[in-house]
Amino acid sequence: MVNEVATEERATTLTQVLIATGTVMALYGLLQSVSHELSFRIYGTMSIYMTFAGLLMLVNLMALAQVLYQTDGRQVAWYLAACLCMTAALLLTATRSAWLGFIAGGCVVLGLRKTFFLLFLPLIMLLVFFSAPRVVQERILSIVDQKQVTAQERLSMWRSGLHIFRDHPWTGIGMGAMVQTYQRYREPDSPVDPHRRIGHLHNNMLQIAVERGVLGLACWLWIWGVYGYYSWSIYRRLGPEQVAARALVVGSMASVLGFHVEGLFEHTFGDSEVISLVYFLMALPFVVQRLPLCHPDQPVKPVGEL
Repeated sequence: MVNEVATEERATTLTQVLIATGTVMALYGLLQSVSHELSFRIYGTMSIYMTFAGLLMLVNLMALAQVLYQTDGRQVAWYLAACLCMTAALLLTATRSAWLGFIAGGCVVLGLRKTFFLLFLPLIMLLVFFSAPRVVQERILSIVDQKQVTAQERLSMWRSGLHIFRDHPWTGIGMGAMVQTYQRYREPDSPVDPHRRIGHLHNNMLQIAVERGVLGLACWLWIWGVYGYYSWSIYRRLGPEQVAARALVVGSMASVLGFHVEGLFEHTFGDSEVISLVYFLMALPFVVQRLPLCHPDQPVKPVGEL
């Protein structure tokens, strides 16, 4: 992505294509809710609603960044319509982890645009809650209910995962070995079906730690830390008039944060459709970095020196 995209206009165009595609996906998902009852968890163009929700969350955050940074009124209207469409579809996936990721990423977009915009977030969330269907409202309220079966299953998986990690701390059990290993560490009173095939632990960091050990987890966290450091540095060097570049960088950072928040409850790093899109979004700040957009008193470091 960084090597092939040579201009800010091309990066923006690719982002617009992504948002348009996400909107079409969302409309297709909304049509599924029309043909089924509202309790149906739409999955759009994917094979499962969680993957669909992860993609919608990422694209929606990029669209939100465009809404807040775009200066052309017609463009703002188009991006806002796309945001509303994808938000509606995201709600109907009933995927709480993706909701939390979107809220976290939205805080980044709102806060970096204008800090006081964050004051409107509770009001927006209340409006969304009271305008949502009852089944969605109940799903939202269930986020804090630890007595739910799915919550109990995750807690049990995490405890088992910690036991596995304790026995294999340095290099882990190896990639793809979870299916064979989990059954030996399954809690006797676990709500997880004993015949269920467990290939991951519904948590990115725990999954990485169990499969790759402390060494692998440290390398994995280092990559994200370096991304965050350089992305923030690039953002700070951009002037307020460089709205298109700022939208790309802010949307990228918000999407990556949303990905990690969702990854606290799902193994999103193991979802090829989602992580492929994350890699694309991660590249956007570095596309901006190699362009002559930053203030002259703060020279841009070549991409090859990262």
